[in-house]
Amino acid sequence: MSIFSRLLKVGQAFGHKVVEGMEKPELMLDQAIRDKDEQIKDAKKAIQQCIATERQTKALMQKDKADKFTWEQKAEAALKAGKEDLAVKALQRATEHEQKANDLEKNWQTQRNAVDELKKDIFKLDDELAEFKRNKDFVIAQSKAAEVKKQIYEAKARISKDSSADDLMARLKAKAERSGHEAEAAKELADSFEGGDSLEKEFKELGTTTASIDVQDKLAALKSKVGTA
Repeated sequence: MSIFSRLLKVGQAFGHKVVEGMEKPELMLDQAIRDKDEQIKDAKKAIQQCIATERQTKALMQKDKADKFTWEQKAEAALKAGKEDLAVKALQRATEHEQKANDLEKNWQTQRNAVDELKKDIFKLDDELAEFKRNKDFVIAQSKAAEVKKQIYEAKARISKDSSADDLMARLKAKAERSGHEAEAAKELADSFEGGDSLEKEFKELGTTTASIDVQDKLAALKSKVGTA
């Protein structure tokens, strides 16, 4: 994974973290966009340095190739002039430039491939940043909706945990029932001890007519028994 791909993932993670639970996600998203924009600018500067190095390597390679050709021409001229020793020295110098050119060409090709990959990463970053900017409003709406949903669930959780109102209602209901029972007991007690002759009260409860007939019968039977009738 290239350094710019890692930067992209870091930026994405930061963006996701920003959206979660922020009071003003639109402000934080604007800041995240500015931060990512700065990251891309820094990455482009780094790529520029890489491109400059690649171009420099290519220039050195081309120079060594040109020097190789030049020394080969000198060797040919020396040989035509009958100076074989000088021709050999020129060919040796041409070989040195050839070896350097070959090494530089390998380095240049590696650098060129790396620059191409870096450019692709930058293009990808630019595209994703543009998409991020286009979808900013949608992301903000999602964040606010998620925050509202979270608040609703938290409120429901608090309601379900807070049983104080239910406990108070139960206590008041129990107290009211107790008061009712106490009132009934007081009435019963008052009815039982309202004053006067308890015997008369009993006869009142039995009924006056029934009580009188019963007493007369018992009185007649008693007189008959004692012989006073």
